[in-house]
Amino acid sequence: MATWNAWGEDDPYCWVVICKNHKFHRQQNLFSGHKIPLGETDAFSPPPELDFRMTVRCDECGQEDTYDPADLVRMQMSFAPNFKPHPLFA
Repeated sequence: MATWNAWGEDDPYCWVVICKNHKFHRQQNLFSGHKIPLGETDAFSPPPELDFRMTVRCDECGQEDTYDPADLVRMQMSFAPNFKPHPLFA
């Protein structure tokens, strides 16, 4: 989630989907689910035009699921140092 920073540096925006493996992530984030970052964006760009379901592997639990284009959400969050964008967002 976005947080205010005294130095004026905001976390980047990215496209994410929520992992469907609720059982694995339940103890970490009960209410909002684990966000899987897919690629960097900005605050104003529209989502990419996808007319098919995409397959995404969770960066924490490793489960691979398919997601509808409507499951794509823009979030402001920091990336892990070893983050690699999903091939559709590279």
